[in-house]
Amino acid sequence: MKTILMLLCCFISLAALSQKRAIEITNIENGKTKIFAENERVKVRTLDYKKHVGNLSFTDNGTLKIGNDVIKIDSLQSIKKQPKVLGTVKTVVLIAGLATVATSIAIATAGNNAAFLVFVAGSGTAIGAGVLEAVNSNYTLRKWTFKIIEQ
Repeated sequence: MKTILMLLCCFISLAALSQKRAIEITNIENGKTKIFAENERVKVRTLDYKKHVGNLSFTDNGTLKIGNDVIKIDSLQSIKKQPKVLGTVKTVVLIAGLATVATSIAIATAGNNAAFLVFVAGSGTAIGAGVLEAVNSNYTLRKWTFKIIEQ
């Protein structure tokens, strides 16, 4: 009985001490909340307009770490989810669009009338890469408040 009681106390204390930190963002207008958990890949902009992309981790209650950069929670301007797969797809689409535009230039120098159609297709593909950037919402300081919480 004594060992069961000791094991129970051990498991309860382990669960109490293993809380994870996260960033909770709250909408100023309607009070909606979103949570960015630890080890989630994010893109952060600071008030000095620097961009940081990487996995989210925390050093203490007022500081977060993105990659190797330490950032104070008070200096955040915006935060957004940035999955690695989406970044790769976006880069591939952009390169394909720019290559198609370059091909249209080569076709135009040869005097072929199809160059305009190839140029339009390449431009649309390159613009599509920009549209992919807007897939994940950007949470800015104008509409959201940021704070570090423990879950």
